[in-house]
Amino acid sequence: MSTKSNNGVIGAILIGAGVGLAAAGLVLVVPACLNWSAGLMDQAVRRAREGVGNAASSLGEFAGHAQARFGEAAKTAKATTAKAAGAVETAARHVREYTS
Repeated sequence: MSTKSNNGVIGAILIGAGVGLAAAGLVLVVPACLNWSAGLMDQAVRRAREGVGNAASSLGEFAGHAQARFGEAAKTAKATTAKAAGAVETAARHVREYTS
């Protein structure tokens, strides 16, 4: 065989080896990339769930505070209404006594 022919065969073997190594690399890299991507997605989902949980907790606390304040406001309004009714009743009694 001639030198050119040997070089051609060696070149073809090296190209084949390169293609084989590239394929083996892809076989090893693709699952690792998929696993890494799945891990990132899992973290994103977990963070989103925690964010929703925190938002729900904050909303619950806000509702509790609002309910307590509305309860206090209702008590104050009831007491004020009772005082106003007493004042109206007293005024009505004075008017009746004055007009009698």
